[in-house]
Amino acid sequence: MALPAWGPYSTNYNGISHVPARNNGIRFDVIVQPSFYLRNNIALASTQRESGYHPWQASPTLSYFSYRYELEWKDRVYCDVSFSEIDKQSRLIKAEFVNNTQSNRSLALNLFSTISYPYNKKVKAILPEGTSWQEAASYISFTDSVKPANYNLIYNGQLRGQVTDENAVSGTAIQTSKIAGQIINYNLSNLRHSKNGVIIIRYKNNGSKDARLQAVVNGRRAKVLAFKPTTNYTQLALNVDDLKGKFLSFLLNTIGDGSIFLDGFALVDNDDVPSVKFQNEELNLKPEITKVLHNGAILKYNDIEEYYGILWQDTTADRRTILDQSPDEALAKFDNLVKAGHARLNGGRINGNGKGYFDNVFITPIVVKPGQTLSKNFIVVSGSTKDQVVEKLKSFNSQWASFETAYTKRKNEAALPQVNQGGKPFSFSQQLMAATVLTNLNYPVFAGNKYFKHTTPGKRWSSFYTWDSGFIGLGYTNINLGRALESLNAYTMGEEEQSAFLEHGTPLPVQAYLFNELWDKTQNLEYLKYFYPRLKRYYSFLAGAENSPTHRLKSGMIQTWDIFYNSGGWDDYSPQVYTHHKKLEKFIAPVINTAHQIRFAKLLKAAAWQLGYKQDIAIYDEDIKVYTNALQQNSWDETSGYFGYVNHDANGKAIGILKHDTGVNYNMGLDGCSPLIAGICTPQQQAKLLANLFTNGKLWTDQGITAIDQSSPYYNKDGYWNGRVWMPHQWFLWKTMFDLNEPERALQIANTALNVWKRETDDTYNCWENFGVETGNGGGWHQFGALSSPVINWYNALYKPGTITHGFNLWCIKQRLGANNDGYNGEFQLFDNASNNGAAMLLCLNENFEYKATCNNQPINLTKVANGLYILKITTQSKGKFSIQVIKKV
Repeated sequence: MALPAWGPYSTNYNGISHVPARNNGIRFDVIVQPSFYLRNNIALASTQRESGYHPWQASPTLSYFSYRYELEWKDRVYCDVSFSEIDKQSRLIKAEFVNNTQSNRSLALNLFSTISYPYNKKVKAILPEGTSWQEAASYISFTDSVKPANYNLIYNGQLRGQVTDENAVSGTAIQTSKIAGQIINYNLSNLRHSKNGVIIIRYKNNGSKDARLQAVVNGRRAKVLAFKPTTNYTQLALNVDDLKGKFLSFLLNTIGDGSIFLDGFALVDNDDVPSVKFQNEELNLKPEITKVLHNGAILKYNDIEEYYGILWQDTTADRRTILDQSPDEALAKFDNLVKAGHARLNGGRINGNGKGYFDNVFITPIVVKPGQTLSKNFIVVSGSTKDQVVEKLKSFNSQWASFETAYTKRKNEAALPQVNQGGKPFSFSQQLMAATVLTNLNYPVFAGNKYFKHTTPGKRWSSFYTWDSGFIGLGYTNINLGRALESLNAYTMGEEEQSAFLEHGTPLPVQAYLFNELWDKTQNLEYLKYFYPRLKRYYSFLAGAENSPTHRLKSGMIQTWDIFYNSGGWDDYSPQVYTHHKKLEKFIAPVINTAHQIRFAKLLKAAAWQLGYKQDIAIYDEDIKVYTNALQQNSWDETSGYFGYVNHDANGKAIGILKHDTGVNYNMGLDGCSPLIAGICTPQQQAKLLANLFTNGKLWTDQGITAIDQSSPYYNKDGYWNGRVWMPHQWFLWKTMFDLNEPERALQIANTALNVWKRETDDTYNCWENFGVETGNGGGWHQFGALSSPVINWYNALYKPGTITHGFNLWCIKQRLGANNDGYNGEFQLFDNASNNGAAMLLCLNENFEYKATCNNQPINLTKVANGLYILKITTQSKGKFSIQVIKKV
């Protein structure tokens, strides 16, 4: 993602990090930790556990972000640590201590800096001058004669054949197939313009016998290469001649005789072969430190090209060195809580386990009187040269007074947009959620042979997440459209890329809904033209294209078990757990994947209509018919009023729904309601499903909609999803209620969720994953964005003027708001109105006025829900285009 070089990217301790321009996975971390003086009762702010700090505010561009460190709960004594942009290379760090008690508090502040590597060891290729190392993952093409199910969906964004291996020069290797016919194609650099030479191939063969591959050089077959068994990497030499130009074509073709791990290649002259070596290098954690002024230092690490400068305003600060991989453990020892001049310290050096190196600026005692606020300031700088950094530090050291203005300006950029008066009580909980979503970022995350800064559900997870990131993107649509677009782009792929989409975790296609939401926000035709083929490829893979394993059943139902164990993101969803426990994945299909595939088809159909792609519309119509028939003919259970998991025989023919030992439908839960989202239910089915959803004691609870019907024999009040309330599937249902012309139920979902969120966030300052049905208490990860992001959408829909909400069946052709959000004009196409439900819209406008509306120039009822919030019901009896106009009453 196009994020700034300085940001909240650490996967270890809280603070600010810098990503060097080289982007090789190495990171410079600056950790800030307030505490009490001469007390070791406060753990270092870890990103991997609850440790007393909370994301507090953040601007959409990260020009400002802050955290609250609770030293005495709740807000008796705390420190707000903020990071403000001075320029692209420099950040102001402000630690603002507040004492709300009636007594003095003696406090301390530590700032640590260190380097972080994405690996624990490093292997270096020692090559003759004028030659280069080419990693095996840099192939031109990679094709297989036999394509496995994941051929076009490589997990975690990796390349075909790619595996992580710290013993490889680049940290990854390519594993060749044991099956004949795999072809890996390279262009090797011939920088010396040699006529003859040797290709050095570094490999590992974990087998018990030689592995043989056919080599082809510049289109001519070379000899069959025999790769000897070896537990460690070794080299094989291939002589080549009659070379021409700067490059040579080099192919390796498997012949069905063993598999190897390829590290990479180098083309060298014959005489240079003995000089090619590979050596392990120690990770150099210790920087070269240059003291600047009396209150500054410059750090230069061997493996980072940039120089870093640190400046502190308090000239009484101490500088120390901590030789430990965990400053948390080192500082837990009482002897290390004092300044460097103390007799117990060895010249300012704290000797821990010797496995790490932290430079430490230590300020103490910081005496904060009752009712007092007191700040300590630092500046961190990056630069391409030492002189550049020195010059900045000297300049900044004479400008401390001016930085208060800069700080205030940046902090104002983090303020939430204005909302109508009814939204004010929810603003604080929304502030914390926005800060959490915006700062839940990690670096490095590896995919496609590159390192990335990327969003994460919570900092304990340093990887991609498909459905979680879809919801992060949906939240971004109300915070930063640019980041929402980047999220969608990251998870969807063009035809030239190996994978159909970026897959990690539950393959529920939330990106389809993000695609639709972004169109609704922008109506940008260039956006639609670019993303439509990417989403179509995503859809097609889930429909069974590109060797996908999803469409093997004769019933027509979709299965994604071969992609990931989790069909709908709900880890302990009862029939899903049963399916895996009994190893019935081959025979059982859940409902949700087919239901969302139908809605996916309908969303793409609307986009195809906008683009004039009539042939694609016909394809989607046929798919919708097949999937609808699959559910309606095989899955509906009249007795329970839910759709059921469908069991199949060995030939893939449906043979009935999955039932619990008690004889009831095993799918009395959110999966069983998902055809509502697809829009394929009969009026009778719709009525039963709505009753199940909104009846207390079934799916409805005081905290919202839970995953499993509470009246079912497999409901578990102590589960992770089962017995708890989560937000994501409620968002799908919230939107669906507008399609069903049931906006009052949509408001019931949103209002309940916002009140639960407010209560638990206000109480704990945490942003939770889920909420207990019985207590309503938040649980799971404590700084969670992702699947909880719908609270941002609901807050904006109900309280932010200028927010227009509708369901999936309405396609916005164009729309325009009044200059002060005091009016609205929109043109829509209504799709999929087979049940003649019509549709509903929710309009949040400037609360200072009253409004009236017309539909196709005819007056239409506009129901006021609250000041500035209105429901509009479209009761048209057919599909088609219509226009809406909302104006102020005179």
